[in-house]
Amino acid sequence: MSSSQIYARTSSSINIFKGYPDFDELNLSEKFNQTDANFRINSSIVSPCGRFLAIASNSNVQVFSGESFNELKLTLQLNNVYDLHFSPSGNYLSTWERPPVDQPEYPNVKIFYINNNDANSTNEIQFEYQSKSQNGWYLQFSKLDDYVIKMNGSKQLRIVKLTPGVPFNFNKPWTSLTTSGQQPISTFLISPATEHPTICIFQAEKGGKPAVLSIYPIVENKIETPIVSKNFFKADSCQLTWNNAGTAILCLAITDFDQSNKSYYGENTLYLITFQGVNGKLGGQSMRVSLNEEGPIHGFTWSPTNREFAVCYGFMPATTTFFDLRANVIHSIPKLPRNTIDYSPSGRHIILAGFGNLQGSVDILDRYDKYKKVSTFNAANSVVCKWSPGGEFILTATTSPRLRVDNGLKIWHYTGKLVFIREYKELLKIDWRISENPTDPKVNSLKDLIIHPSAEKYILDHPSSVSNPSALHGSNGSGSTGSGGAYRPPHARRAAAAAANGVKINNAKVQRNVVGLVPGATPLVDNNATKKKKKHHKKKDDGSNSDGNTSNNNNTIPKVNTDISPEQKKIRSLLKKLRAIETLKEKKANGDKLEDTQVLKIQTEDKVLKELNFLGWTRDDI
Repeated sequence: MSSSQIYARTSSSINIFKGYPDFDELNLSEKFNQTDANFRINSSIVSPCGRFLAIASNSNVQVFSGESFNELKLTLQLNNVYDLHFSPSGNYLSTWERPPVDQPEYPNVKIFYINNNDANSTNEIQFEYQSKSQNGWYLQFSKLDDYVIKMNGSKQLRIVKLTPGVPFNFNKPWTSLTTSGQQPISTFLISPATEHPTICIFQAEKGGKPAVLSIYPIVENKIETPIVSKNFFKADSCQLTWNNAGTAILCLAITDFDQSNKSYYGENTLYLITFQGVNGKLGGQSMRVSLNEEGPIHGFTWSPTNREFAVCYGFMPATTTFFDLRANVIHSIPKLPRNTIDYSPSGRHIILAGFGNLQGSVDILDRYDKYKKVSTFNAANSVVCKWSPGGEFILTATTSPRLRVDNGLKIWHYTGKLVFIREYKELLKIDWRISENPTDPKVNSLKDLIIHPSAEKYILDHPSSVSNPSALHGSNGSGSTGSGGAYRPPHARRAAAAAANGVKINNAKVQRNVVGLVPGATPLVDNNATKKKKKHHKKKDDGSNSDGNTSNNNNTIPKVNTDISPEQKKIRSLLKKLRAIETLKEKKANGDKLEDTQVLKIQTEDKVLKELNFLGWTRDDI
């Protein structure tokens, strides 16, 4: 069994690499219809489901499928396409053409229906429109490709319910959402929920009115009432990030200017909005995430468990803090030069790295072992850093045009070992190919880890580039920076160096600098200070036990560590819920009338038991 495939693109070729341990390469250039000597790939993309590979060249657009993308599925005669986008389920492909100068009304965005097992898959256009800007040009689809959203004007969203192979008709939408007030819709994002998706809308502050962040359900005919809203100031723009379940969203509010003049990035504020039940029937809440350090927010991400998120923030060295769904602090990591954080697909391991203008150190933390550091490696000049879909390997890459030199990709095991490398003169894009059931080969011990010959050669040629930076920076296992030893004054350092060289130095009294004293003069003796010093030594001598034996600090009882791990806290919380459910079941058995929320709570018993079993709890522990 091998891990997920790797997809790499240059200006004239596409490379597909098999996963660990072979990393065999399949060059797809022979599959292209290269009739032009000046053949060039303008854009390419792998669908989120991993089924399709779309390639836009200067002659056409081709869609490939198959185990190694070796089957040509579709060819579109569009020769001016410079951007591509797949819907979440891979059923729809959107193309963006450079707008022609001589046709001002030309619809340069076209959407095609593509499905590997559907006879309706043709090269007929499902919908087309004009978008001169290449930023945010594509429409938003729901996760199952059953809804599509398009903005109409600046205050209305139109939603169409999709039927495979049927063209979109936004003139007769399934439902619509119109905001009130003077503020236009700045940005919106549909949730990744598979059932009952919702929409989050952000309206920037305008004319003295605060910014508005709202979540709306998708209901038929007309959407009017939001599930939950949050008003706040200092928000010219925002970044929205849903959790995988679509029940909570993080909003990073950004101002263009920092009024305190402490940062040229502007001011950053993080807000959290959550809701419960179908379309928020059980209510929702909004709150500001309190960060205890000033400075920019470098990165934030959700855990795949949907129960926590992490934020890397503050002036360098930055602080990294983990929060639960109520914005309570779970754990905080001491300050380190890091600006990137990402969970593995299983949620167990966490990448904490410093890229960009930082050195490229990458720490791997174990979420299930109190965030203990598992390994550290150096991935300098990396532009891309992604977990493999199976969660065992990490892809780092240096790509153009961000960096024009040292382009290439590297595959690391999460234990910090380099297992594969491929260097390029120019690498434009790199990504994992996601399969339906992604798995990686499990490595039980480092002895069983297979290192590819390319990595072995690279390590021999560049031993310093893959050295463990923990030895250089004094990092300890907990992720904090270790001390370099007790401070020694310069004269003591010189004495130690001289002793190491065999030079004998007589002990001399070191004269301290006294304010107002001429250098070289003898300072006056303070008799009061001398008396206090003698009194202090006398108290030390009297510090003996009643039996005449002096106390021994080595015999003191060490302090017991009573810290509770996050898993134990979670188990306690779940057991509390389980007890409450048992109480409600007894009330129901006695004939008491229960409220709707209490009935829903009883229905969550199986879910609570599953979470307890996942955390290692059994009924025998009661």
